[in-house]
Amino acid sequence: MTTISKQPKVLIVGAGAVGFSVGYHLHLAGADLTFLVRKGRIEAFHAPQKLYCYDDASLKDFSGYHVIEDVAAIKRQQYQYIIVTLDGHASRTPEGIELLSKIGNVVLNSTTTVIMCGFGSGIREHYLEVMQIREDQLLRGILGTLSHQSSADLPVHEPTDPKQVAQAIVCYKHPTNNVGFQVESNNKAAAKQFIALYNQSKVSRCGRVSPAMFNIYSSIGFPVYAACDILGWPPFSTVIANTELWQLACRAQGEIAALPSHGLVGKMMGVVMGARMTAKIQLNMERDMLPLDYQAFNRFHHGGKVRTQDVESLRNSIIEGQRQGRPMKALKELLQRVVEHEAASASTPR
Repeated sequence: MTTISKQPKVLIVGAGAVGFSVGYHLHLAGADLTFLVRKGRIEAFHAPQKLYCYDDASLKDFSGYHVIEDVAAIKRQQYQYIIVTLDGHASRTPEGIELLSKIGNVVLNSTTTVIMCGFGSGIREHYLEVMQIREDQLLRGILGTLSHQSSADLPVHEPTDPKQVAQAIVCYKHPTNNVGFQVESNNKAAAKQFIALYNQSKVSRCGRVSPAMFNIYSSIGFPVYAACDILGWPPFSTVIANTELWQLACRAQGEIAALPSHGLVGKMMGVVMGARMTAKIQLNMERDMLPLDYQAFNRFHHGGKVRTQDVESLRNSIIEGQRQGRPMKALKELLQRVVEHEAASASTPR
C-alpha cells in the first residue's frame, strides 16, 4: 500500500452533493483533488465554487481542484484513492456498470484504493465482480454529513440566509459528533491511511465502521423512510403518532436487522431498536440537524434522488429473508403499502 505523500491524489467520480461535500474536506486536508463528471458538464463544475455550511451559517470557497470528463484521462497509479459516489441503483444500471468496468481496468492490480458510497444488498460484491479488483482494494464509505444541492429548495430556518444558499453549489450540515465521513475497516491499513488524510482537514472527522455494522447501516434505515414516504414526509412527531404504521415500520426494521447475514450484532439490534428507541433517535436527529430541515432533506433525498435504491433495498431484504426461511411479514406489508402509495400518487392529478 502506498503511503500518504505531501499531496495525495484523489479522484472523485461524480460532482454532486456527496462528491462536493467529501471533496471540499479532502481539499482542506491538502489532497490534490480531481472530479470525474459526465461528458459536456466540465464547465458547470469548474472551480471556483462555493459551499454553504449550516454548521456556522457561512459560505466556503472551494477552488484548486481539477475536472475531467473521460475515464481515458486517468493514468495507472495516478490516484491513491478513487471515491465513487454512485448510489446503489445507479451502480447497477448499464451506464453505471460500464463506468465501473472502465475504472476497474485502469486500477486493476494497482495500489489504488476504491471507496464506494452506494448502499444495498450485495453492492460490495457487485463492485468486485464488475471492476475485477482485489478485495483489499475496495472500501465502502458513508457520508456522515447531510448534503444537498442548493437547487433542492428546502425550507429555510434561522440563521440560514437564502441569499447565501443561492450562491452555493452544495449545502451541508455535520452531525453533532462532527463525523463527516466513515469508511469500512475490512482493510485496516487502507482505512487508517484514508482516515489520517481526511482528518487533516481539522474541521471534519472520518470514522471507521466494521464490515458487520456497515452491512446493517446499509439496510436497516429504509423501513423508517418508507413510513415517512407513505405519510408525505411530515415532521417525525407526526410519523410516530401514526402508531400502527410506525410499529409496522419498526417491526420491519427489526426483521432486517435480525437477518443471519448481520450476525449476533444485528440480532441484538433487532431487539434493542424498537419503536421507542427508533423514535428517540429520529427525533434527536431532527432537532440536532437544525437549521437544516431534516425531514425536508429526507423528502428530497430518500423520497426522490435515491428512492429507487431504497425500495430495491427493501425488496432485496425480503428476498434474503425468504431464502433463510423467514416470512418477513412486516417488511412485505410495508413494501406493499409503499407500492400502493406510489400508484395512488401517480394517478392523482396535479
